[in-house]
Amino acid sequence: MTYLLGIDVGTTRTAAAISRLDGRATDAEMVNLGARSVDVPSVLFMAGDGSVVVGEAAERRAVTDPDRVVREFKRRVGDPTPVVVAGRAWAAEELSARLVRWVTDRVAEREGGPAARIAVTHPAAWGAHKRELLAGALAGQGLAVTFLAEPQAAALHYAGAERVEPGSTIAVYDLGGGTFDAAVVRKADGAFGLLGRPEGIERLGGVDFDQAVFEHVLAGCPGVFEGLDEADPAVLGAVARVRRECTEAKEALSADTEVSIPVLLPGQQSAVRLHRSEFEGLIRERVEETVAALRRAVGSAGLTPEQLSAVLLVGGSSRVPLVAQLVSEQVGRPVAVDADPKNAIAKGAVLALAPPQADAGATGEQTQVATGGFPAAPAPGPRSAPMPPPPPPKGGLAAAAAPLAGAGPKPRTDELPATTGGYGVAAHLPDEPHHGYAEHDYAEDPGERRKPVLLVGAGGVLAALAVVGAMLFWPHGSPTSKANTRFEPSAPTPTSIVDEPPPSALNQPVQDPQRPTQAPRTAPPVTEQPPPVVPPPATTTAPPPTTTTKPPTTTKPPTTTNPPTSPPPSGSPAPSTGD
Repeated sequence: MTYLLGIDVGTTRTAAAISRLDGRATDAEMVNLGARSVDVPSVLFMAGDGSVVVGEAAERRAVTDPDRVVREFKRRVGDPTPVVVAGRAWAAEELSARLVRWVTDRVAEREGGPAARIAVTHPAAWGAHKRELLAGALAGQGLAVTFLAEPQAAALHYAGAERVEPGSTIAVYDLGGGTFDAAVVRKADGAFGLLGRPEGIERLGGVDFDQAVFEHVLAGCPGVFEGLDEADPAVLGAVARVRRECTEAKEALSADTEVSIPVLLPGQQSAVRLHRSEFEGLIRERVEETVAALRRAVGSAGLTPEQLSAVLLVGGSSRVPLVAQLVSEQVGRPVAVDADPKNAIAKGAVLALAPPQADAGATGEQTQVATGGFPAAPAPGPRSAPMPPPPPPKGGLAAAAAPLAGAGPKPRTDELPATTGGYGVAAHLPDEPHHGYAEHDYAEDPGERRKPVLLVGAGGVLAALAVVGAMLFWPHGSPTSKANTRFEPSAPTPTSIVDEPPPSALNQPVQDPQRPTQAPRTAPPVTEQPPPVVPPPATTTAPPPTTTTKPPTTTKPPTTTNPPTSPPPSGSPAPSTGD
């Protein structure tokens, strides 16, 4: 897998960080170089066969072969006087290059291949001459690297964890194991550039604080170290253990107020107590030198302490409480302690190699990665008045044309539109997140907007056809009624009785046999009733008044041949009939 590598070659410790490239830059990750820690001591053991042993194994060899071990060679880079190890002269930059070569091989063995790019940090006070010497030594080891000042790397790591606004000016206070660096950086265009002239103290760091604690132990145990055989490996090993105890005591005083340092020598066993106030008294003068160098770096940039955004403390020795106290008092600016001060420079070095991360939404391709592969929706415009929905289709066959809610097969997931209001018009709000699907421009799609209009027009046409059909098939004959029927009492033919339909049946419209009956719906539409057809008035005379007196039944006389008798004249009495 392709990865980037950043290496921090310190005076006392060396660390490395990687960033894997899997399509986008990832966070920096520390590499375990040592058996018990991520970093290793910057110690080399030059074996007789020409091989080089690095780190903890080299320190163990120093007990038996101290003349083959070399330490703190970083301070000697650029010094024309060589470093003699086991009778052989070595240039300090060549020893540093061998250490870098060992780190790259160790990381390649773990990652399964060489790094795509390598960045190596250096003190800010290094000039072009020292950088060229180290670059030539690294080229002799087959390495092509990118150099980066330690304050710049520290600022990059800090900006990766904390938000740093563009144009912010940060003073970097880097107190490491063997050197001190102070520089001012300013963020512009996503990168940090140096301002002014960096200041540094090459022989001041954590090892000097360790030596101060060791001298305190010597003063607390007078005569214990006198008369020791320096050629005895047991004595050398015991002294090395005491020095390690002094280093651990210094680190413990960053959290505790008092420690006890055991002194275990051949034939001698004792302990020395050390309080934090005593330790601060031992190193105060040297720490004040670092604060003075920091103020000079700020002045060389043409700034005053009040113009600084913050003071960033990096380096393992910057965790000493006295450091933050003096910097805050004498500079008068907020002090920010890096979350991982020991490894901040290595992580910042690999972050300097990573490709810049553009803001989300800057390009379509980057936005697709952020939204899961779908094109991003355009930015919403200002909120506008919602579009009123068109009226629903009215009754008749137009209502049957609208599909029922929930009926039919569901669309596929990739066909689902965004949250809509009304009939297909997107209802995005400025404060609502966009969906991950493609947006449709409804304003430019007239076909989609004509669908409701077509439904309403079709409904009107079908309703008109229904009215015309009702008028055509409505009966034109006048209905039979008792009110307009004339009786003829002298008609000899018997009157047939016809059953009249009930009044409720007369008010029912004629059902069209060719028109199917529609199924009932959940929300029945409003049906327009056709106008009633008024039958023409019947031209009949008023019927004669009917009487309730029943006429007497008479027996019809027999038929005779006598001529009819003429009625008597008016005024003459009627003839009497005798029995």
